[in-house]
Amino acid sequence: MAMKMKILHYPEKGKIVTFTNALSAEYGQKADKIPPAYDCSRERLLFAGISTRKYIDSSLSLFLRGLNRDKVLNVAIFTDAADSTIEEIKALVAEGGATVLDVKKVKKSALPFLTGVKDDEMADFKAWADGIVKSLQD
Repeated sequence: MAMKMKILHYPEKGKIVTFTNALSAEYGQKADKIPPAYDCSRERLLFAGISTRKYIDSSLSLFLRGLNRDKVLNVAIFTDAADSTIEEIKALVAEGGATVLDVKKVKKSALPFLTGVKDDEMADFKAWADGIVKSLQD
C-alpha cells in the first residue's frame, strides 16, 4: 500500500539534492524544494533534506514552524547541519505539531556544488529511509 508522503530539500545544492533525488526515485514521489510549490496536505511522512550553516534561514524557519498536524504527521530529517542547529530544527518542527521520527546526519561536501555520494554512503542512507517507511507501515 502506498503511503502519502512528500520529499523536500533546502536549498538546491550539494549532497542533500542527491539524496533527495534517490528517495524520489525509490518511492516514486516527485521531489520539491522548501518551501514547496504545493503545500503539504495530510502527509503521513515528510522526508526533509536540509543543508544549513549555523543559522537557519527565515523562509526555512517559517516552513518548519508551519508543519502542523493538518499538513504533516511525521518528519524524517536528513541534514549536514551542526548538532546545535539540528536541535533547533527539531524544536521548530515540534513547535508546529509534527513528530520528528529520526534525524540522519549526512557528511557535508567539501564544496557546496559537489553532489557525489559513495555507494556505501547511499546504501546506508537508503536503508535508513526504508526503515522509516517500514516503521510507519506496520
